[in-house]
Amino acid sequence: MKKLLWRSWFMVACAILLTGCSLLPRSGPDDNDIKLLGRVSSPEPEAPLAYELVPVNASNLVELGVARTAVPSDTFVEKGPKPIIRLGAGDIISVTIFEAAPGGLFTPSTTAGARPGNFVDIPTQSVDENGNISIPFAGLVPAAGKTIPEVEAIIQDRLKNRAIEPQVVVALKEQHSTIVSVLGEVNSPGSLTLSQSGEKLLELIARAGGPKYPPNETWVIMQRNGKKIRGLMSRILADPKQNIYVRPRDQIYLQREMATFTAVGASGSNGLFPFENEHITLSQAIGRAGGLLDTQANPAAVFVYRHEDRPFLEKIGIDVSRYDGNKIPTVYSIDMLDSTGLLLASNFQMREKDAIFVGNAKSVEFLKFLTVVNAAAATQSNVIAAGKATKGGF
Repeated sequence: MKKLLWRSWFMVACAILLTGCSLLPRSGPDDNDIKLLGRVSSPEPEAPLAYELVPVNASNLVELGVARTAVPSDTFVEKGPKPIIRLGAGDIISVTIFEAAPGGLFTPSTTAGARPGNFVDIPTQSVDENGNISIPFAGLVPAAGKTIPEVEAIIQDRLKNRAIEPQVVVALKEQHSTIVSVLGEVNSPGSLTLSQSGEKLLELIARAGGPKYPPNETWVIMQRNGKKIRGLMSRILADPKQNIYVRPRDQIYLQREMATFTAVGASGSNGLFPFENEHITLSQAIGRAGGLLDTQANPAAVFVYRHEDRPFLEKIGIDVSRYDGNKIPTVYSIDMLDSTGLLLASNFQMREKDAIFVGNAKSVEFLKFLTVVNAAAATQSNVIAAGKATKGGF
């Protein structure tokens, strides 16, 4: 009976060993499987997803080391000249009319008790819903859609045959037609009016109290004329050309969106990690995930999973003709046991939603196997001991 039990447990252990330890617990695929299946594809529906295995080396590091944007975004580009701020319905203005000599249309004759100065202040008024203002002896003057100098010229032209060499000064008291909304993750969201000199995107955000979160986590979304464009604030700060002029009725919305990567396998910590900056390297990402576990990791089996752009893979000489679409499933492999491995990892640029997998060392799999064998042997010994105790009891 004892020999039969030992033989049974030995056969189970051998079966586990022959199956490549596939029955043992593990945190991910075997590194040999990753390398062998890198270019396997099949038309069968149940076939595994085909992917491209790309070893990172000195030849392709030139491209892989270029800091591409962690998250794709639009580019804020000024497509026209600096906006001219014009009057609009609801704006409140004041008008002052000067004449060259006393005794004119708006100024009294020089008599005792007469006020000094050959000018008159028209009561403050707002541009009406039809876009007009009212000026004595000039009638309804169109103001909406016009600049202040243009309104001054119209009034002056209408009064030139009635007043004595009139000069007109129009002043903007309150501005209501050039409202810009700044909302979202800013410290003081609300509606702001644009100054006559024109204001740029970052100036408006500053006036709204600035962003609540770091620039590399803050997305700026601008809506203009029914169209939206979005960009990372850190890129707007880095590129002055993207700090465009804001136009009346623009809507600006700030949204927090953190770029992240995933680390699994034999790393110090498994989970989802944020980018500390807009651009981080693989070595920085591994360090953020706790490094490689000395007692478990296989430094020669470090992989980065990514859906890579088709044009980029073609640029580094990878044949992707067998794939459809513009996003190619790609696994980059780095051998950290190689003397240049750390240099490669220190230049390899991570991207949003990358996944790092660190494989287990072969000794770890063997230790797992021995644990199963030891557990089986202990169980067998317990069964024999229990049998002897039962016989002795009867």
